[in-house]
This record gives sequence, C-alpha cells and structure tokens, in this order.
Amino acid sequence: MNQYEVMFLFDPTFASDLGAAKAEVQRILSRAEAEIVFLERWEERKLAYEIKGRKRGVYMLTYFKCHGSKISGIERDARLSEPILRALVKRAEGITLEQIEKLMPQARRADEPTEDDGHAPRRPRAPRMDREREPAAVGVGEGVDPDIGDIPDLDE
Repeated sequence: MNQYEVMFLFDPTFASDLGAAKAEVQRILSRAEAEIVFLERWEERKLAYEIKGRKRGVYMLTYFKCHGSKISGIERDARLSEPILRALVKRAEGITLEQIEKLMPQARRADEPTEDDGHAPRRPRAPRMDREREPAAVGVGEGVDPDIGDIPDLDE
C-alpha cells in the first residue's frame, strides 16, 4: 500500500459542519478501502476564480494509505460529490505523521474555535525589494549599449 495526500476543497456552507465534511471524506476513502492516517480541516479562503458558482471554499487535508489502483475511484467519487468542489490527490511516500503535523498551519486548527468572521488571520506579507523597474518596451533608437554599438542591418 502506498501513502497519498489529498486536498479536498469543500463548499463553505457544507463544510461549516465539520462532522459532515469529515464524514464525506471518510465515506469516499472507505469506498476505496483506504486507511486514513491524518485528516485536518484547514481554513476557508477566497478562491481565485469561481468553482461551481462558489467564490469561497474550505480546504481539508487528508493523508491516507491505499492501493494505487483505487486512486481513480477516489478521484471519481470526489468529482461526483455535491459538497466537494475540487480534489487533488498526490503520492506522499516517506512523510511521517510528525512531519505532517509540523507542516500544519498553526494559526487555526480544526478543533479550535474560529474568529468572529470565520477566517484565519492573514499572515503578513514579505517586504518588497526596492529595485528599479526595467522599461516595458524599448523604442527605436533607445536602449543602445554604447560598448556594443548599433546592431548591423542584415539586409546590407
């Protein structure tokens, strides 16, 4: 049996009930006879683009063990599930439970209460490097390096 990681993206109205979301993941994985190693709710986030008419989604990370031949069934069941907007399955060999828990966001765990608005606090952005911008386009006769000179015309 191989170890896999799957990130489920749930409809936020369905995933507000943590038990129902976990039950849906367990239902899909049990159909594939998978052994769940780790199951954790991440956060609700604004999506980059609408998926099935939703602008927000709740992520749920799961690590499980199963035979490789069962992965296509898991992907199919996730596509057919109404509350699941998307799912991405990847192979995750050699990752231990301690490593998984270390990588989990510490800002908000699934068992802890959420903030008033239901969102995890935003992380501060890294400071931008101050640098001069290159011109977007160079006009005719501009940007000629004096050491190189003009570029010879190939028609001559």
